[in-house]
Amino acid sequence: MHFPSLGQLAVYSIFATATMITLVSYPRSGNTFLRNVLFEVYGVSSKTYLTDGHGPDEDWSNSQVVKTHHLPDNLPTALLDRPIVYLIRDGRDAVVSFAHHRKDVVAPESDFNQNLKEAVYAAEGSHFGGWSAHVEAWLPKAAVVIRFEDLIKDPIAACEKISRVMPLPAPDLARLPDFKGLKQGTPEYGSGKYSHDGALAQHWFRKGVVGGWREELSEEMARLFWHLHGETMEWVGYQANGAINALPDLKRASVTKVLMEGSKLNDPFIDGIGRYVREVLKASERYPDPRVDMDVMIENRIVGSEEALKHVAMDTGNRKGAFQVLKNVLRLALPDRTYQWLARVAPVSRMPKFNETIVSNDSYDVAWLTLPQHYLFLQSARFVKLVATVHDLTHSQFPQFHEANNIHRAEEGMQWIRENKGTYIAVSESTQRDMLKEGAYAAHIPEGVDRRVFFPIHNAHLKALVRKRYGLPEGPFLLSVSTIEPRKNIQGLIDAYAALDPTTRQRFPLVLAGRKGWRSKLNIPKDCAGQIHFTGFVREEHLPALYTLAHGFCYVSLYEGFGLPVLEAMACGCPVLVSDRASLPELVGEVGILCDPESKASITEGLGQLTQTNRAEAEGRCMQQTWKFTWRDCWAKSAHLLVDGNTAPSA
Repeated sequence: MHFPSLGQLAVYSIFATATMITLVSYPRSGNTFLRNVLFEVYGVSSKTYLTDGHGPDEDWSNSQVVKTHHLPDNLPTALLDRPIVYLIRDGRDAVVSFAHHRKDVVAPESDFNQNLKEAVYAAEGSHFGGWSAHVEAWLPKAAVVIRFEDLIKDPIAACEKISRVMPLPAPDLARLPDFKGLKQGTPEYGSGKYSHDGALAQHWFRKGVVGGWREELSEEMARLFWHLHGETMEWVGYQANGAINALPDLKRASVTKVLMEGSKLNDPFIDGIGRYVREVLKASERYPDPRVDMDVMIENRIVGSEEALKHVAMDTGNRKGAFQVLKNVLRLALPDRTYQWLARVAPVSRMPKFNETIVSNDSYDVAWLTLPQHYLFLQSARFVKLVATVHDLTHSQFPQFHEANNIHRAEEGMQWIRENKGTYIAVSESTQRDMLKEGAYAAHIPEGVDRRVFFPIHNAHLKALVRKRYGLPEGPFLLSVSTIEPRKNIQGLIDAYAALDPTTRQRFPLVLAGRKGWRSKLNIPKDCAGQIHFTGFVREEHLPALYTLAHGFCYVSLYEGFGLPVLEAMACGCPVLVSDRASLPELVGEVGILCDPESKASITEGLGQLTQTNRAEAEGRCMQQTWKFTWRDCWAKSAHLLVDGNTAPSA
């Protein structure tokens, strides 16, 4: 074991009052190796700030270098005020090493595979938030980022990066340690010589190699890791095949001020459009684009993106919520013709509140309209350029699926976009084609699915809770999740299900989940009434367990602009039957079963195929199909459009 020379210590004393840094990493990403390099080669000692185990080192606040794994919210301000040096490692190697470290050092009686699962899932923010959350929290704050892969290849070059924020003395290259020497010796850090028996190094320093995960992760576990963490892995350049691309450039340059119209966040029930708004905002926070500074308009208020995500839809002072309740009561109480007349002459969007002047002196480079019907909210805003997301054109192509007032507002919104020379986003190739038919070009930017929310649930307690809460049948069942309204073709699904043979219906009951929309009356054939179950509205946090419990998912809609529930079901490993039209074939690719939604025989045949599908074998294929649709890509391409006027593939 080498110790700093007297000369090094003398030089170090000169730098003792220099800049102090916080050295941050997700566990098992090379932090201890780097600390030993700094100590041996540069004579720079360091302390640890961890609140678990024996707690923070004594006198950590006076140390020039302080190591931590905690998330920013769990650190004192003194550490956040220092320049942050962040070490990042391929998450697969990191979680494998984390699992070994727990078994070899922290809890010798533990099981490696169980440790690995727990690290990959990082349930309820355990394991320092999980690999993805850790990277997303720290990368934008980092003054210097060092890859583990670069560190072990050339430690001196890595330390030269640190010298940008903390002056270092000349290195003593003769003292440069390697993993083998650290593992067999008693290094300053990681040997346990101050708190254990001094024999920890052989377990603390494992291999120091890149790509070791290939030998340790089963196919199933590698797929699960990528499902949960793949978006963030790609964001920071780690590819599924092990290749490494550049880190994202988070340096702030010229900024485009964007005002997103997000009033759907105020609805009592978050529908597909509301989820689009919310998920784009989440992606913009997870994967920031330094060129974009985005505010959100929620009705007549303008808030920042972070505040918008915290917005509670049904607070007691929410007048829109009261209007929505009144609207639902009137819809049930009045004849349809009377309700439609009232909606035309006194729509909620014409109420005085919706024409109030926005209290803001800001002007924006770009206004982003996320639903044409909400153009009224932006009329009093000041902006230079308009971008509008069009989810579908059902108001013009399938008016029978809409209330008259909604058709009128959609037409007004599209006209307002044209008058303001707006640029269009289409969420599917199908909607893009429909726009071209009407003489307008739209950039194709598909929606995504949050794979950290929608994944196969193996928590037996949660699945039992969901089964009991919604009165689900025991054993396998077929599932459909949607608002009950004509366009969703629930009656067509019921009629086709009734045509299945009684034995199949007995084995696979049909569960219809979702709240009632307009014209929601359904006819249930008597001979299968006991095999069709209605759950009503299902809380979003219960959907993944519901999809996981289902044997198969049915979505035989007559028209969809996108079809988020289909992606959500597949992300949970559930095989799907979908209509052969509009956007749905785009989503399922070669994985899904297609049917003609206007043919009972075709739907019945598809249901039969779905019941015969081996769910366990299909799970992986379904999950991987959803990797083609990410909110990170949706946000990245949208940001390019907002800033540059065109889309570009994400890095």
